[in-house]
Amino acid sequence: MKRTKDLLAMTTSMLKEGHPDLKETLDGLSPVYAKIIFSRRIALGYSQRELADIANVGQKTISRAEGGFDNLSTETYNKIFHALKLSVRDVAEAMIQLGIDEQAVTI
Repeated sequence: MKRTKDLLAMTTSMLKEGHPDLKETLDGLSPVYAKIIFSRRIALGYSQRELADIANVGQKTISRAEGGFDNLSTETYNKIFHALKLSVRDVAEAMIQLGIDEQAVTI
């Protein structure tokens, strides 16, 4: 997993340097993930503490994820999405829905 994470970070960094116009798009996933995570957590009736326990991360990590901080690893997001029973397809569909209607996210 570390190798994949390093490769993702390196690729993202190279894209940002080579294509400054993509920087905002690449940096923009954290706020989108934040909305998806918060919405799903509330829909499932979990507190941040409960979700943290299920995802095997700290409560502060859940708070940071819901706050849109961009320094969380892909591994951390995977743990959270798995705990929320969200597949890659579910996340992609939620992202599309966010693009259509910024105000209402339902998963």
